[in-house]
Amino acid sequence: MYFLYSILYFFALIAFLPRELLRRPPALRKRWFKERSGFISMPETSEDSRTVWIHAVSVGEAIAARPLIKKLREMENTKIVVTTVTDTGQKIMKSFLREEEALFYAPFDLPVPLRRFLKRAKPELLIIMETEIWPNLLRLAKNRGVPVCLVNGRISHSSYRGYKRISFFMKSVLKRFDLLMMQTKEDAKRILDIGADREKTVVLGNLKFDVPLPEKIPQWMDYLKGQIIVAGSTHEGEDEIVLEAFRKVKSLIQDVLLVIAPRHPERFSAVSELVEKSGFRMGLRSKEQFEDIDVLVLDTIGELSSVYGGAHVAVICGSFSDSGGHNLFEPAAWGVPIVCGPHMENFPMAEEFFRTGAAVSISAERLDSAILKILTDHNYAESIGKRAKEIYDSYKGVIDRTMKNIKKLLSP
Repeated sequence: MYFLYSILYFFALIAFLPRELLRRPPALRKRWFKERSGFISMPETSEDSRTVWIHAVSVGEAIAARPLIKKLREMENTKIVVTTVTDTGQKIMKSFLREEEALFYAPFDLPVPLRRFLKRAKPELLIIMETEIWPNLLRLAKNRGVPVCLVNGRISHSSYRGYKRISFFMKSVLKRFDLLMMQTKEDAKRILDIGADREKTVVLGNLKFDVPLPEKIPQWMDYLKGQIIVAGSTHEGEDEIVLEAFRKVKSLIQDVLLVIAPRHPERFSAVSELVEKSGFRMGLRSKEQFEDIDVLVLDTIGELSSVYGGAHVAVICGSFSDSGGHNLFEPAAWGVPIVCGPHMENFPMAEEFFRTGAAVSISAERLDSAILKILTDHNYAESIGKRAKEIYDSYKGVIDRTMKNIKKLLSP
């Protein structure tokens, strides 16, 4: 089966190679083809150092790999090699890696380029980020005795359907992994159904969202009166949705205040003007205007995570547009009830929040009713917040759990 896969991959490569070369500037073409063919030059290091190869195909995987690389740097005599497939992935990694750390384009998934790459890199561990399951890479790495693990693993619904059709082959491929560290229970369920070994599969959470959260609510929030709605990371077109919902809520609950936090600093002025035109009494965080206001525009950077701690309800924006939503863990860490729009594609774990009643998914037209129910039903609000906090607690510390497993694989 591997032979047939290699033949199909080879002919696909021949078909797409001219386009892939031409879409890159002439100065990059030679390097791209050379490295993808397995010709690499490793930086000099001490003889007793061990090489960890991290494969992160593109931007998302590269970002997820950053906290992992930081932890690996703390390990003595550890040399880091990173590969990507895309040019954007290269740019993300180039700005992050140190001079002594190597960055290459990943070799084609064919025996000759892979053997050449493995011979030169001499990895003692291969870490594959998220969904990069290449049959020949796994087979040849294991043939050389290199432990292989999947970190931050996820299987999208479309990928699952595709893999399921060839599960007779995927079962053999997945057995090459020494450990599969998946983001969610649903991801684990899918990869097990495809053919992964249960004893090698664990759920650890998402590295992208394992960030330290503030321990204190900003002191200035003591000046805000009433029940507080925090609309976090609004995108263009969402501010109007939030303000209209707030208008309806305020017509029924007088003692309520909205904190609206635009996602991008360049929109601070536009959102402020929009609030003023809406007829609400507005304050700006930057000017410390906290008294006698209906809406506070959070026109500062880096405070939103801590501001959620003072909220009675958190509205996750980016989810009422096609932006794909934002991090649910920030309000969940405080046990704050969460309301989202229908678009949370950027946060795969959102489905677990919705399924367990740890967050509410609602359309823009019903946002006011969702907020009202939380603000007027204390038991309901408390149950949502409690479940959100439980999910957050179960997933925090992903990087530490991931490193614990990696160290086991690196142990002699």
